[in-house]
Parts: sequence; structure tokens; C-alpha cells
Amino acid sequence: MKHIVFTLCILFFFGCKYSTRENQISHLDSLSVLLDKDSLNIGLLKQRASSYLENNELDLARKDIDAAYAIFKNDIELLLIRGDLYYKLNQTRISKESWERCVKLDPNNIRCRTNLTELLCAVKDRNCKAMIDTLSLLNNGLLSIPLIAYLKELREYDSAILALNHLVEIDPNDKEILSLFSVIYSDTSGFNTYFNSELAEEYFKKIINLYPEDFQVYYNFGKHKQNLLQYSQALEYYNIAVNIDATKKQNYYNMGFCSMQLKDYDNSIAYFTKAIALDNSFLMGYHARAYVHELSGNSAKANIDWKNCLMLNPSYIPALEGLNK
Repeated sequence: MKHIVFTLCILFFFGCKYSTRENQISHLDSLSVLLDKDSLNIGLLKQRASSYLENNELDLARKDIDAAYAIFKNDIELLLIRGDLYYKLNQTRISKESWERCVKLDPNNIRCRTNLTELLCAVKDRNCKAMIDTLSLLNNGLLSIPLIAYLKELREYDSAILALNHLVEIDPNDKEILSLFSVIYSDTSGFNTYFNSELAEEYFKKIINLYPEDFQVYYNFGKHKQNLLQYSQALEYYNIAVNIDATKKQNYYNMGFCSMQLKDYDNSIAYFTKAIALDNSFLMGYHARAYVHELSGNSAKANIDWKNCLMLNPSYIPALEGLNK
């Protein structure tokens, strides 16, 4: 009986997956049949392009979007899809043009303005902050996570915290919102008046409680402890992070640095070696390992790593100085 139930569950699972895919194909087929009869129908072209875009069939989506755009250039939904498509195609000039046109047609359209603002901020356009301010006014203080992150980069901590407070009221357990809070409160730069180690740790622990398998929170918590010169505690969090994801060279590099500060040179060299194994062009990894070899009195191995540095950058001054000692 159990075997029969299990078999039925498997059949149902795969049947649902097949049915979903079949429905997508049927929907596309239906749109294609309709477009054969009415090839200039912008609504149908937009629908089919959206389906292609959802399925990551970008070339097919582009054909439909270009055809629709050639017919009529002032359709808001079309401009949004066109911007998204060309962004995926890494042709951001066309994305920018599409979203700018959209904003010109409808200055209060939040999606168009958000997409355009995120793009401008990503390329560090001088109008980034002004665009964020305008969007915030139009959208009752609500901003996307990427834009709040840009505010932090711009050292606009007041605006970033205010925007996060708006978002956390909507979703108090969102990982990205909580992560940004933790990053801001743990930011030790002199420009940040919001640095608060206790608050930062509260957010780190809340994220760990909600998302115990998240690599980034353990890495960020470790970095926070490292910045506070609490190297043993930093290593504890880095170790948890590496057990979740062992493919991050920066995590191993930081572990090497903390071990070096604790004068645990053998482990420090081992961690730097693991970082280099993940990226054999990791200049700072070779530099750090050479330095620790020097600290531990092994000048021969240090010289090998200084030479590795010069293979990557022939004019690297620390390596030239290291070899001339």
C-alpha cells in the first residue's frame, strides 16, 4: 500500500511539472497562432515576448519586442519589458533609453523610475542621489534594497536608515533588510554616526536565527568581529561560513589574516594557501602568505611567493622590496 501511495505521489509530482511546461508551450503556441493572423498586434507581441523572457529565450523575446517597438514606441508596458530584456542582454544603453522614455511619458511610474534609478546608480551617475530622492518622494519613502545599498555607499546613512525603517514595517523578517541594518550598524568608517556594535550583533543573531544556513551572515559577523580586533571570535564565524560554502577565497583570506594576528602562523599559511587554491591569480593571497613566511623565518618560501606576485604584476612594489631584503 505504501509503495502504491509513493508511486502515485511521484507520478503526480512529475505530472504537475510536465503539465506546467505543457501549459507554457500551449500558451506560446496559442499566441503564435494569433500573431500569424494579426502580426501587428502589440498586445500579443508583448505577451509572447514576456513568455520568452520568462523562459530566458532572449533572442526570440528581442524579435517580438523590436517588432512591437517599431509599431509604437510610447507603450509603458512595452518600454518596461524592453528595458528588462536589453538589461539581460547587457545592452544597458537601450535599457536606459527605454526607461527614460517611460519616465518622460509617465513621471509617476514607480517601476520605470526605480529601474532607471538603479541603473544610473550602478554606473555611479552623478544624478543618482537626486533620482533616489525623487523616487522616495513619489513612493512614500519606499525604496528598493539596491537603492538603499547605494545610499550607504554614498554615505547617506540617515536616508538609508529611514528607508530601511519603512521597509522593515512591511516585512520585519526579510533577510536583505535585516542584512543592510547589520551592515550599517557594523560599519566602522568615520563617516558613519550609526555605528553600534550591540545593535549590529542583535541583527546578525536575528538573521542567523531566521536563516541558519546563510553564508553571508556568518561572513559579515566574522568581519565585524575582525574589525573590532576580536580575532578568535571572528574565526569562529568564518569557520561556520566555510562549512556552508567552501568556495569563497575572501573567507579563507580573512581567516589567514586573523590567524596571523593571533601569531598562529601555520594555520595562517594554510588558510592563505586555500584562498590561492581557489584563485591562482590572487595577488593579495601570495602577498599575505609571503609576509607570514617572513614572520615565521622562512625567507626561501617567502621569496617564492614574492616571485609569484611579480608574475602577476611585474611592478608590484611590495614584492620588489621583499626580494631586495
